Amino acid sequence: MNDMKGTRWGTSVLAAAAALVGGAAAQDLAATPSSEPRPAAPAGAPAAAMVLPALSATSPSGSLRVTVVEGRANTADPVTVRALVARPGHLVDWVRLPLRQVPDALVLPDQETIVCLDRSGAEARVVELDLAGRERRGRALAQLVPAGFQLAPEATIQLAYSDTAVCVAVDLADRSRALVEVGQQGSGALEACSVEVSGGVEAWLERSRDLLRAGDELAARSALEEAQRADPSDPRAYQQLARLHRSAGDRTAQLDCLREGLERSHGGAADAVDRGWRVGTPESRLVLEFVETTRQVRGDEAAGEALGAALTLYPCMEQAVLLRAELLLAAGDVDAAMTSLEVAVNELGEGRALGPALHDIGRFLERAGRPDDAIRFMTRAAAQGEFSEFLIRDLADLHVEAGEPLVAAGWLSKLAVHWRSVSNGASETERALRGHQRLAELEAEIRALGGTVPVASDP
Repeated sequence: MNDMKGTRWGTSVLAAAAALVGGAAAQDLAATPSSEPRPAAPAGAPAAAMVLPALSATSPSGSLRVTVVEGRANTADPVTVRALVARPGHLVDWVRLPLRQVPDALVLPDQETIVCLDRSGAEARVVELDLAGRERRGRALAQLVPAGFQLAPEATIQLAYSDTAVCVAVDLADRSRALVEVGQQGSGALEACSVEVSGGVEAWLERSRDLLRAGDELAARSALEEAQRADPSDPRAYQQLARLHRSAGDRTAQLDCLREGLERSHGGAADAVDRGWRVGTPESRLVLEFVETTRQVRGDEAAGEALGAALTLYPCMEQAVLLRAELLLAAGDVDAAMTSLEVAVNELGEGRALGPALHDIGRFLERAGRPDDAIRFMTRAAAQGEFSEFLIRDLADLHVEAGEPLVAAGWLSKLAVHWRSVSNGASETERALRGHQRLAELEAEIRALGGTVPVASDP
């Protein structure tokens, strides 16, 4: 997990920062959930089935929308929580969620994940679900706040998606407020990437958000200007102010605001280059927003120039690396695109991030219509020790599409070995049953592809 604390950049990268501000409309990265008041349940047993509107959210791309509702009916189980999942090219699905009430908040950080704040139990939990409604992981909010901080007894909790991480804003016992960015550990558990406790600039940023929710845009802008004065090098005030300029239709002011924020946030310290794959600092998010804005307002050529300077500061950053390859492919320069990807992989070096990076590049190439290259990068990811059901499934699907069912069956056999181990070694009955069921499904797939089911071994 990247260190999400704000960094300050040195004079050695002032030239790169200055080159980066040669262009400018921000990618709308934050999904904004909307909610409606929940009607009171009728007294006694309901006379007929009802569905109560509750909470909706849209993914950053706008192509996935999830609406969570309570369903009440003449059953012994008076309340079920269901999600209406709408995706382009798919039938609209109703899925049941493992919750006892509609969550307090809901965001969709990507095209595969539902993250919600569940307060139906004894303590609030941040829960990550897949689009079938199954819980992938979850953790009590109190466990996400690091030692030294305590939640307020009646804490106000908000959930949002901030470019690369799910963020939870929560009241603390000392009457301050914390912004907790939540990510995933190598073990699969949720963890706090960073905690920012409200002080001068944080208080003004929170004030501006409150004013925006109240519809007072002029006062919100004044609060952001105060945040800039409180800490001129904090990039978040510039981002929020730039988005206000965008919503007002003033693209010139938006570009100028991002330019100023970039120069101020990347000019203060000696530690210059960040070689992380998933970089999540506020400074890096400002850079990405500037590049995307440049692309939307001034076109691909200007975006390419800004991107070159961005990659001087963040040579391995996922979004920047893939955007550079996307621009090169759009220009028809396939060789340069592939070379740029290899350069980024080499710059990244050996380490925990290499396998996930190779998988991400493979997925990008699959979307770009280059399945052979996608297979090559994903196979390298597996060779680096990256093992996930998503990776193996992606490889199997690509080989099926390439007319290589036996190769696909071979990849699925690796999953079958894993699930056999789960089913044989699980101490919990429910987990063992789930392992046996998943194993049976995989074995049926392998046989359908003409492959051989792996021989069982002792656990």
